[in-house]
Amino acid sequence: MYTAPVAPRIVLHELPGAKRAGVLAGLVEALYREGRRVVVWVADEGRRQMLDDYLWTFRQLSFIPHASWVQGMESPVEPVVLVGEAVNPNAAGVLVVGDELPPMEWAAEFEEIHDLIPPGEAGEARTGAWSATGWNTV
Repeated sequence: MYTAPVAPRIVLHELPGAKRAGVLAGLVEALYREGRRVVVWVADEGRRQMLDDYLWTFRQLSFIPHASWVQGMESPVEPVVLVGEAVNPNAAGVLVVGDELPPMEWAAEFEEIHDLIPPGEAGEARTGAWSATGWNTV
């Protein structure tokens, strides 16, 4: 008997301003504390490196075990992995979008997707892109 794949649940978080690093780090920390395995999509290598550094320092006494995955690396054991390619090296169920939208066919493989929506027209366009998928948006 064929069972159609379940569409991911999309959770949209409104950004209070243009800065996303603090909100992104807080979201990743909350998901980690819930025991979730997370892939963070940051396509831009420079931003990915900055987020990697920031996750170690954004809050005193905070610890988010994470790795920044690169091609050829073994599967990481960390529950949070930063990626710039359409991979899921830690078998995560949650995708967090850290910058531009990811490839949708890859994103569809996750159970849940979190995205940070900026204010204004950029946010409206981004929300529209998620709505166009037909997936359940919260």
